[in-house]
Amino acid sequence: MKATIKNPQENGRNHGHNKETVSEKNVVALYKGELFNPITVRWYMGRSNSASVVFCSIWCHSRHKGLHCAGNGSAGGYGYHKESAALGDALRSAGIELDRSISGAGDTAISGALEAITKALGYTGKILII
Repeated sequence: MKATIKNPQENGRNHGHNKETVSEKNVVALYKGELFNPITVRWYMGRSNSASVVFCSIWCHSRHKGLHCAGNGSAGGYGYHKESAALGDALRSAGIELDRSISGAGDTAISGALEAITKALGYTGKILII
Protein backbone atom coordinates (compact mmCIF):
# COMPACT_ATOMS: atom_id res chain seq x y z
CA MET A 1 0.00 0.00 0.00
CA LYS A 2 1.19 3.53 -0.75
CA ALA A 3 0.14 6.79 0.90
CA THR A 4 0.45 10.33 -0.43
CA ILE A 5 -0.01 13.49 1.59
CA LYS A 6 -1.07 15.93 -1.12
CA ASN A 7 -2.99 18.60 0.73
CA PRO A 8 -2.30 18.40 4.50
CA GLN A 9 -5.21 19.58 6.61
CA GLU A 10 -5.61 20.22 10.36
CA ASN A 11 -9.06 18.73 10.95
CA GLY A 12 -8.33 16.44 13.91
CA ARG A 13 -10.87 16.39 16.71
CA ASN A 14 -10.66 14.97 20.22
CA HIS A 15 -14.11 13.49 20.90
CA GLY A 16 -13.14 12.36 24.41
CA HIS A 17 -15.22 15.00 26.14
CA ASN A 18 -18.55 13.53 24.97
CA LYS A 19 -17.72 10.04 23.64
CA GLU A 20 -15.90 6.98 24.92
CA THR A 21 -12.50 6.09 23.48
CA VAL A 22 -12.94 2.50 22.28
CA SER A 23 -9.54 1.96 20.66
CA GLU A 24 -6.24 3.71 20.00
CA LYS A 25 -3.19 2.95 17.85
CA ASN A 26 0.17 4.69 17.94
CA VAL A 27 3.06 4.35 15.55
CA VAL A 28 6.51 4.43 17.11
CA ALA A 29 9.50 5.17 14.85
CA LEU A 30 13.18 5.83 15.36
CA TYR A 31 14.33 9.37 14.54
CA LYS A 32 17.98 10.39 15.07
CA GLY A 33 18.46 7.69 17.68
CA GLU A 34 15.30 8.54 19.63
CA LEU A 35 11.83 7.01 19.63
CA PHE A 36 9.17 9.28 18.17
CA ASN A 37 5.37 8.96 17.84
CA PRO A 38 4.55 10.23 14.33
CA ILE A 39 0.94 8.92 14.19
CA THR A 40 -1.84 8.64 16.75
CA VAL A 41 -5.29 7.30 15.84
CA ARG A 42 -8.26 7.14 18.20
CA TRP A 43 -11.69 5.61 17.70
CA TYR A 44 -14.71 6.75 19.72
CA MET A 45 -18.35 5.77 20.17
CA GLY A 46 -21.28 7.43 21.91
CA ARG A 47 -22.00 6.54 25.53
CA SER A 48 -25.47 5.16 24.82
CA ASN A 49 -26.04 1.38 24.64
CA SER A 50 -27.68 1.93 21.25
CA ALA A 51 -24.75 3.92 19.80
CA SER A 52 -23.68 2.54 16.43
CA VAL A 53 -21.57 5.29 14.84
CA VAL A 54 -17.79 4.99 15.15
CA PHE A 55 -15.82 8.25 15.10
CA CYS A 56 -12.10 8.38 14.28
CA SER A 57 -9.39 11.02 14.55
CA ILE A 58 -5.82 10.83 13.28
CA TRP A 59 -2.87 13.09 14.03
CA CYS A 60 0.35 12.85 11.96
CA HIS A 61 3.69 14.62 12.52
CA SER A 62 6.93 14.39 10.57
CA ARG A 63 10.21 15.62 11.97
CA HIS A 64 11.82 14.70 8.63
CA LYS A 65 9.64 16.97 6.51
CA GLY A 66 8.22 19.39 9.09
CA LEU A 67 4.77 18.19 8.04
CA HIS A 68 1.68 18.03 10.24
CA CYS A 69 -1.82 16.92 9.37
CA ALA A 70 -4.91 15.72 11.19
CA GLY A 71 -8.36 14.55 10.26
CA ASN A 72 -11.56 13.13 11.62
CA GLY A 73 -14.24 10.87 10.20
CA SER A 74 -17.07 8.56 11.07
CA ALA A 75 -18.88 5.42 9.94
CA GLY A 76 -22.32 4.15 10.90
CA GLY A 77 -24.62 1.32 9.99
CA TYR A 78 -24.10 -2.41 10.35
CA GLY A 79 -22.46 -5.36 8.64
CA TYR A 80 -18.94 -4.12 7.94
CA HIS A 81 -15.75 -3.07 9.73
CA LYS A 82 -16.65 0.45 10.87
CA GLU A 83 -13.25 1.24 12.41
CA SER A 84 -11.45 0.95 9.07
CA ALA A 85 -14.25 2.86 7.32
CA ALA A 86 -14.05 5.68 9.89
CA LEU A 87 -10.24 5.80 9.49
CA GLY A 88 -10.62 6.01 5.70
CA ASP A 89 -12.93 9.00 6.19
CA ALA A 90 -10.47 10.61 8.64
CA LEU A 91 -7.59 10.16 6.17
CA ARG A 92 -9.53 12.02 3.47
CA SER A 93 -10.23 14.79 6.00
CA ALA A 94 -6.48 15.04 6.77
CA GLY A 95 -5.50 15.27 3.08
CA ILE A 96 -3.98 11.78 2.95
CA GLU A 97 -4.62 9.56 -0.07
CA LEU A 98 -4.06 5.81 -0.24
CA ASP A 99 -3.61 3.86 -3.46
CA ARG A 100 -6.52 1.61 -2.42
CA SER A 101 -9.52 1.91 -0.14
CA ILE A 102 -9.37 0.60 3.41
CA SER A 103 -13.02 1.38 4.17
CA GLY A 104 -14.57 -1.70 5.71
CA ALA A 105 -11.44 -3.79 5.04
CA GLY A 106 -10.50 -4.61 8.66
CA ASP A 107 -7.57 -4.42 11.06
CA THR A 108 -4.95 -5.62 8.56
CA ALA A 109 -5.87 -2.75 6.23
CA ILE A 110 -5.54 -0.30 9.13
CA SER A 111 -2.01 -1.56 9.90
CA GLY A 112 -1.05 -1.38 6.21
CA ALA A 113 -2.35 2.18 5.96
CA LEU A 114 -0.45 3.28 9.06
CA GLU A 115 2.78 1.77 7.70
CA ALA A 116 2.26 3.52 4.34
CA ILE A 117 1.55 6.87 6.01
CA THR A 118 4.65 6.49 8.20
CA LYS A 119 6.74 6.05 5.04
CA ALA A 120 5.05 9.07 3.43
CA LEU A 121 6.05 11.08 6.50
CA GLY A 122 9.69 10.18 5.80
CA TYR A 123 10.31 7.39 8.32
CA THR A 124 12.07 4.54 6.52
CA GLY A 125 13.32 2.36 9.36
CA LYS A 126 11.48 -0.22 11.37
CA ILE A 127 8.29 0.92 13.05
CA LEU A 128 6.09 -0.43 15.79
CA ILE A 129 2.29 -0.09 15.82
CA ILE A 130 0.89 -0.32 19.35
